[in-house]
Amino acid sequence: MITTGKILKFDKHGNKLLLELPESIERELVQKHIGSVELRLNDGRRISAEQRRKIFAIVRDIALWSGHEPEFIRAYMTWDFIKRHDSEWFSLSDVDMTTAKDFITHLIEFCFHWDVPTKDTLLHETDDIGKYLYMCLEHRKCAICNARAEVHHVDRIGIGGDREEIVHIGLRAIALCHEHHMEAHQREKELFEENYIYGIKLDEYLCKKLRLNTKSRR
Repeated sequence: MITTGKILKFDKHGNKLLLELPESIERELVQKHIGSVELRLNDGRRISAEQRRKIFAIVRDIALWSGHEPEFIRAYMTWDFIKRHDSEWFSLSDVDMTTAKDFITHLIEFCFHWDVPTKDTLLHETDDIGKYLYMCLEHRKCAICNARAEVHHVDRIGIGGDREEIVHIGLRAIALCHEHHMEAHQREKELFEENYIYGIKLDEYLCKKLRLNTKSRR
């Protein structure tokens, strides 16, 4: 379940909070043996004009690809988002900035999963560059142009290193198409700065998805 509450007080380090909830959740805590919670801080900021523009741009691309009207796509994607995130229905007129950011990420993931062609690279539409770069690796989409991508290792394996032997977990990498991959080998720093991108650490899920070694074979 999802509920909202009021912060009554917190310690000087900000890692211990006392919350007041509008209704009792004792039943859920006891029956489901809940021992942890996910906390989302709401600073009261509403969706920005730029976020709204990004959402409408991606929705337009999905509508052109699917053949449905943008209004239908926006309603369907909103329904799909709240179902997956167990959240409440929202309007793009006054939704909070955090939900808007997460919704943009949801739309981008849909485009990557279904290979939806977009008018512009989704690098220009993302509102969460970290999650975007992660999804680019997950779906093998170039972080710059969204074409089919290869894995570019930001943390160099080194001459003589065997990629079949080395453990890739924790190494930084980024998804780049062949053209941008070759360019990165020539001018990585400049390419990354021009596009505001960077390598992210590979976790076990990404390594398995990309068929990279996760265990030492020695």
